[in-house]
Amino acid sequence: MSQKTTFQRSAKGPLAISQTEPTGLWVEVENTGRKDESIGGWRISRKVDNKVLPYFEFPEDMVLGHSRDTRNVKIYARGKGPAGAFEYDLESWGTGGQVVTTLVNPSGEDKATHVQKTSYTQ
Repeated sequence: MSQKTTFQRSAKGPLAISQTEPTGLWVEVENTGRKDESIGGWRISRKVDNKVLPYFEFPEDMVLGHSRDTRNVKIYARGKGPAGAFEYDLESWGTGGQVVTTLVNPSGEDKATHVQKTSYTQ
């Protein structure tokens, strides 16, 4: 049996979900713009095989910079990241055949999406 995993990303604006770790260890958000972006109150939601998981919400004072050193942030599953890292409430972001991760602004608008699809063939 062989496995094929594909990824698809989209974003409406400078903030994007740049990567998701395929086994559910972390999700990374990136500022692709040319200025600092406030993401305080923004949420990351995740749906695994149509099951909605609890969301992660960024602290109100959170800002992603625009320079190489400050434009990305990883949110790790509980206990999986380095000391001081942002942590999700669960031990995994979840895995499955179809995983949809969404970045939602404080007004409830979907601003970025990352879709991971895994299929198996014999």
